[in-house]
Amino acid sequence: MCTLVLLQRPGELLAVSGNRNELLARPASGPRVEKGVLAPRDELAHGSWLGLNRHGLFVCVTNRRGAMVDPSRKSRGLLVLEALQARSARGLHDALAELHGDRHNGFHLAYADLSDAFVSWSDGFAVHHLPLAAGQVHVITERSFGAGEAARERSVAAAFAGLEPDLRAWREPMTKHASEPLESACVHADAVGYGTRSSLQLLVRPAGASALWTDGHPCVNEPRDISGLAAALFSPPR
Repeated sequence: MCTLVLLQRPGELLAVSGNRNELLARPASGPRVEKGVLAPRDELAHGSWLGLNRHGLFVCVTNRRGAMVDPSRKSRGLLVLEALQARSARGLHDALAELHGDRHNGFHLAYADLSDAFVSWSDGFAVHHLPLAAGQVHVITERSFGAGEAARERSVAAAFAGLEPDLRAWREPMTKHASEPLESACVHADAVGYGTRSSLQLLVRPAGASALWTDGHPCVNEPRDISGLAAALFSPPR
């Protein structure tokens, strides 16, 4: 995941819109429900970049630009699946206080439910933890928290300013392009085998969740409604 937009209103709403930018050849599969977790899968490292669990906890990871890369370290995608075993954002925040910075390569891990929202980020050496203010739209990319120049972060934030949460309305800004491909919300960099691979829009309310999922570039591919999968998370087991 490389561009995440998140808004949390305690007790009322959690809204998410995100595009995953990745190597075009990296194998992945779309969202499915397994063991109380709705998540897509990275079929190379067998983790995920985002997910929602039956407790209404959403988790998403981006890489951190410029951080050291050690292939022997544990997959950041597995960190997402581990995090989704938590029962709440607050509980996950407390558990992550014990996470060592040398366990994973650099990352930004955002996590939220209807009570709390946080981000834990690592430069590959130390892990830092911050609350995400309620009622504000937060944009997180691989360049956030001082990792790099924030042109995409600013342009996406401007596109979402004053935009009331709605699945279709929150999808539209994620289809846009900038003059510099890598500064776009929707990235086309075929020459280097890289681009936007998928897009998610998610709304979680006390009564349940609704979601849209797009395979491939959201600017040219139609979304599919996966609200039924989200609803299945909160259905009592048969």
